[in-house]
Amino acid sequence: MHAPLPSRFGAPHNPVAMETTITSAPRSAARHTISPVLAPLQDRLAGSPVPPFEIELQDGSVNLLGPRTSDEEPRFRLTIRDPRGLKSLLALDELQVGTSYVNGDIDVEGDMLSCLDLRRVLTDRHPVGSVMRFIVPMVIGQRRSDMSWVPKHYDHGNEFYFAFLDKPYRMYSQALYTRDDEPLEQAVRTKLDYIVDVCRLGAGSRILDIGGGWGALERFIGPRGINSTMLTISHEQFKFLSDWCASHSMPCRLDVVRESIFAYDPAEQYDAITLLGVMEHLPDYPRLFERFSRLLKPGGRVYMDFAAGSEKFRVSSFTYKYVFEGNHTPVYLPGLFKAAIANGFEPIAVHNDRHSYYLTLQAWARNLEAAHDSVRKIVSEQVYRLFHLYLWGGAHQLERSGSLESYRVVFQRAAGRPSSEIGCYRAI
Repeated sequence: MHAPLPSRFGAPHNPVAMETTITSAPRSAARHTISPVLAPLQDRLAGSPVPPFEIELQDGSVNLLGPRTSDEEPRFRLTIRDPRGLKSLLALDELQVGTSYVNGDIDVEGDMLSCLDLRRVLTDRHPVGSVMRFIVPMVIGQRRSDMSWVPKHYDHGNEFYFAFLDKPYRMYSQALYTRDDEPLEQAVRTKLDYIVDVCRLGAGSRILDIGGGWGALERFIGPRGINSTMLTISHEQFKFLSDWCASHSMPCRLDVVRESIFAYDPAEQYDAITLLGVMEHLPDYPRLFERFSRLLKPGGRVYMDFAAGSEKFRVSSFTYKYVFEGNHTPVYLPGLFKAAIANGFEPIAVHNDRHSYYLTLQAWARNLEAAHDSVRKIVSEQVYRLFHLYLWGGAHQLERSGSLESYRVVFQRAAGRPSSEIGCYRAI
């Protein structure tokens, strides 16, 4: 993480324990006693849907919080490692609690999704920080802001991301599941196959892959003779892709350009444009579709997948401070469709991927937990904890809180032209 944080870490935690539910001894009268210092938190929990849980204080005492009438065993335990951890918890502020977890002032054991239910009783009011993420682009421009902000999420070392992504393709966007117990790798292939199908790609096709990541789509389409130009503004992804473009042996042409989509101006047009998990970084929809109308051949298609929300720029303080800095936002569908239609694009397909994205994030989080020891040779404990919280937090928003959505959308540059649509695409 590039934003400065205190250097100390908490006591080593057990990454395996974070994906299981802890087992506690049966309740006794003594376990109903709560330290007076935790009374404000217990008061806030009254009537909330947060399940029972435990807090272990620095003096070793274990306090049971949550519903009084439930016989349910505690779902998770918070262990306070430092006075700052207790202070942040009692502040009932989401940003402070999240920061304390990243710093190791608080440890978590047990069901991480249930632990994240605590967000229901925490506040998140940081108006100054919220305003600043919009002022900076106004002063220095969106391109310069993006070139500074966006790489911070993607430049922790390629091997770090490879530790939790699927192995064959290393795709950093939601996979497409057909059942809950499907392997991540198969779900990734299903999605990539869908993209080829819906964009009508074949040997000789030429695509523009905005935010090319580590070339997941290209590894899938390259053997089919489909050519790609990848855009990235990540320093490390650009170096990785440049080396790969110079050494691959697939029957296709691959190029990589380190540039913002808003400044990229090639002489030729493309058969299709793809954006896999990139739209959250591109909130200026009218300007973006204006660029698409110049870069895409008439009748060409734009494929995109993304997280979405019911309100534009509604992002937690923790997210815009540590995970995706700046004016990153879940996609706002009404604004997206309005901009597309205004620039001569018509929607071809819309698919709800909310459960698939949840399953993807869950798989990534568990992969990261399993790779904890090896990952710690690449990044700090803080970066590990940051991504651990980010991945489980996204899964929670998609599956438990309902505050995040996910979609695949396909547009065609076809306004004013005869339509070639007949039948329907696979509703995977």
